[in-house]
Amino acid sequence: MPSHDDAQADTKHASRVRLLRSLVADEGSLAPEHHADLRASGLTDETVRLHRFRSIRPKKIERLLGFSMKGLDSGVLIPFADPRGGFTDHIRVKVFPTLHDAKGHAIKYLQPRDSGVRLFFPLATLDQVVRGNAPVWIIEGEKKSLAVAQLGLPAVGFCGIEGWHAAGSRSLLPDFDCIRLRRRQIELVPDGDWQTNPNVARGAFRLAEALEARGASVRLVVLPAELPQ
Repeated sequence: MPSHDDAQADTKHASRVRLLRSLVADEGSLAPEHHADLRASGLTDETVRLHRFRSIRPKKIERLLGFSMKGLDSGVLIPFADPRGGFTDHIRVKVFPTLHDAKGHAIKYLQPRDSGVRLFFPLATLDQVVRGNAPVWIIEGEKKSLAVAQLGLPAVGFCGIEGWHAAGSRSLLPDFDCIRLRRRQIELVPDGDWQTNPNVARGAFRLAEALEARGASVRLVVLPAELPQ
């Protein structure tokens, strides 16, 4: 029988999911600074509209995340498309301004604790990714994957260099199951520092190995120009 704490956690999660779905369903709007940030990342207004980016204020961010952060002025909700249709219940927010942890590390994105990771599927090329045979670009960063998809290239995003597997596992996320990987060319694009940062390089090589174990042919590449995150 579920404990009282489990029941409370389930209730809070259900409340966050209801809020997320209402925000995604609403027409919403983007604050000028948020719109400028998305444009600086190379995204067109059509892409921004299609993916339903939404500006949200601190109180709603706190409700979505289940915790508060000092210094947070606003955020952009990043809905995650479900390859089966609609949007998932995964919650991820880009925060404004950029925050810093106790060690001075920059915090640009937040999500509920213990919420795991998901792949990000740009809608413009979703059908090509799921049903096509053309090479798939698997790219670190949601906005970067959208910018590549705008070029007509089948693209999928992953969030952070270890954002392709669950904690404690090196197996690909279940989201990869909807992509035909066997005998398919994968253009793997980690952040540009993978050639100089050993931690990023290690995560990139492990992802390449996991993809090759599923029958894919993988090439590690760097985009000609790094886009803002």
